[in-house]
Amino acid sequence: LAKFQRSSFHEMLRSDARDYWTKVYENHPEEALERVAELLAEATVSETVRRGLRLGCWELGLKTPRKVKFKGRRDYAYRFITGVLNATVLSYDDVIRHLCHNRNCVCPEHLAIGTRHENLQDELEKRYSGD
Repeated sequence: LAKFQRSSFHEMLRSDARDYWTKVYENHPEEALERVAELLAEATVSETVRRGLRLGCWELGLKTPRKVKFKGRRDYAYRFITGVLNATVLSYDDVIRHLCHNRNCVCPEHLAIGTRHENLQDELEKRYSGD
């Protein structure tokens, strides 16, 4: 987060979401990283098995994905964690892909920023592989 800089296109691409993430990274980086650390420390490791591999997903103990409130905005914990750890200004069109296919997982290694198309491809791959 210390190396976060606005792109030269920032003003042209402004939106509420972009302004929120920029404000977090520029004005509250330590607090954001502390909140991510708290969330990850709360997670428990589950034995998720995909294609015969034990993945060890990190879950926050709910039946549905956990939401987190930070600086006036509520979002999914997995989205907040991924945005902060990648210092990425997420837009509405950006989705967080769960490479483990477990929406409750917040393990940073199982999460990737992608498009809706990539997310759909992941889901189709999961269905057709028998997972």
